[in-house]
Amino acid sequence: CYIANEEVAKRTKLRAIQAYTGMTKDEVALDPQAAAARYSGIRDRLIFVDAQGWDISMLEGYLAKEKPEICVLDMADKIALIEKFNSGHEKLRELYYRLRECAKKYDCAILGLSQASAEAEGKTRITMSMMEGSKLGKAAESDIMLGVGKTDDPNNPDDPTRYINVMKNKISGWHGTVICNLNGATSRYGV
Repeated sequence: CYIANEEVAKRTKLRAIQAYTGMTKDEVALDPQAAAARYSGIRDRLIFVDAQGWDISMLEGYLAKEKPEICVLDMADKIALIEKFNSGHEKLRELYYRLRECAKKYDCAILGLSQASAEAEGKTRITMSMMEGSKLGKAAESDIMLGVGKTDDPNNPDDPTRYINVMKNKISGWHGTVICNLNGATSRYGV
């Protein structure tokens, strides 16, 4: 399932249709039946939910009811907690801890999307310390993080090269960078 609490879910679903079918937004608009036919192979396995204003208990209720295998939270940081905290980074650490516990409790992989800080702007190497709002808490409670970087080249502003930085919060595991290209027209990354 895809929990959308930043932008409406139908925009993300359109990008998923584009990525799966390899069709551009204009091609989908010109031939929605062809797009639907191609997308039908996975349509019943994907759920897109508008979740603006959800708190952690609403998310838990949804996971308990729907029992998804994978849950993408876009944006994880916007899932509310009822408790009060002294600072934003304490809240985010608790939120990511609770999300990790939800993943175990509901036997579901939870992928939490988050923004990088302004420090990451124009960088190809994104590190855990560049997470918006929490330099330690999110990283401490996450099992793995991916940071997507890009160069900020004024001579080539449309450069499709992206740098997916893999950061594992354990002693074992692979850390490194995968260089790929973003096809913005179809919302696909290619290596």
